[in-house]
Amino acid sequence: MPKLTIDGKQLEFSLGENLIEIAKRGKIDIPYFCYHPGLSVVAQCRMCTVEVEKNPKLQTACSTPAQDGMVVFTNSEKAKQNQSSVMEFLLINHPLDCPICDKSGECDLQDNSYKHGDSYMRTSEDRRTYLDLDMGPVIKKNMNRCIHCTRCIRFGEEVAGVREMVAIHRGNSTEISTIDGKPLETDYAGNYSDICPTGSLTLKDFRFKKRAWMLQKTPTICEGCSKGCNMEAQHDAGVVYRCIPRTNMDINKHWMCDEGRFNYGYVNREDRQIYPWLNGVESNWSQLAFELNSALHQKTLILAGTDLTQEELGLLKGIVEKNPSQLQIRHFGTEGVDSVAKDGEADKFLKRKSKTSNLHGAEALGILPFNGQTEGASNVWVVRGGRATVPQIQGAQKVYGIGVFFFEELTQFKGVAPGLSFLEKDGTIVNYQGKSQQLKRAIRPLGQSKALSEVLMMALHSKSGAA
Repeated sequence: MPKLTIDGKQLEFSLGENLIEIAKRGKIDIPYFCYHPGLSVVAQCRMCTVEVEKNPKLQTACSTPAQDGMVVFTNSEKAKQNQSSVMEFLLINHPLDCPICDKSGECDLQDNSYKHGDSYMRTSEDRRTYLDLDMGPVIKKNMNRCIHCTRCIRFGEEVAGVREMVAIHRGNSTEISTIDGKPLETDYAGNYSDICPTGSLTLKDFRFKKRAWMLQKTPTICEGCSKGCNMEAQHDAGVVYRCIPRTNMDINKHWMCDEGRFNYGYVNREDRQIYPWLNGVESNWSQLAFELNSALHQKTLILAGTDLTQEELGLLKGIVEKNPSQLQIRHFGTEGVDSVAKDGEADKFLKRKSKTSNLHGAEALGILPFNGQTEGASNVWVVRGGRATVPQIQGAQKVYGIGVFFFEELTQFKGVAPGLSFLEKDGTIVNYQGKSQQLKRAIRPLGQSKALSEVLMMALHSKSGAA
């Protein structure tokens, strides 16, 4: 493979790679603002300029393809002087509001100012100011913090496939705006906040709720559809505050949709049933386990949500296989998408028609879809993780729920055993590509919610109502 030298370190590269990506692999820091690995290269912030041997002028590392034998200096006097000058230029009009900015603690401008800027500012003029623009329900814009990197414009055009962010006016008056000031319409608006290197575009849902450095970060998988996007749940003291995408070039690359991003909201909903519920009132696990045990000795249909993990589906299927004459199992999840054959692209980007994450895993286990018929069963168990749509059940004498349910859903149930959401458990899901991925527990179970394995153990071993 061809090789080059960066700051005295010899590194291998593939033809076509730029200097920033090669330096990253070698753990060499080249600062930048406008560059993003998922977007086109514009080389307009000039922060990433480096000195290349035998070249009289500084070169932008993002737009300079590596060549065999190239010698690069990222910390030479000329390079450092340029970095300091760029930081001074960008901070001339930037507001001094780090203490109240949501981006504080994970801000590229803040980090690069500390590493490459100067503590002395030569200007004393009033800073340029703008009026904020309402950009719809997802994004709050503060143009005063913008450094004109145009990442947002490029994301809309190149990735989301919508031209809704533009730069208007020229020079010192340049402003990033939506076309005609309209609210953002894309279903991927949250990504604007992810890629913004400053606090110019922030999530309304997260605004002023938590400091970035106070959040614990758990890598997990989105349960919003069968795509299986990789994401990171950020939480503190048992509360999830936001979810952001994790890079996986085989599945979601650097992005995720708003539906999946904000899906976590149901986990901490006030109307979530997190205590055992029986005959219209809150009960206890002993009585509920006895009820579930009684159902297992009669003809019972188990409806398993395709938002359950492979491990959970395997447990339910195992119970059925031990008593096939009395028990049956069917899966449910998304209205109109009851099989892998009916799943498909919901848009040209990430979304899938199946709005649960494990439809393909359920079919791989040989579980058939629910056709609306209870097939003579006197009891029905509805088991779900929280995302699957609860079907209408007719003909059964008793219906029990196991998993995540809400107050308005309790009317059709005789009893509900509170279970775990996707952020409260570990497990495996299989996406539409057949890739197995791991859910990771981010927070402790709320209230008296229990894992399905624990609920089943209590139900199977309850004989007298005393668990």
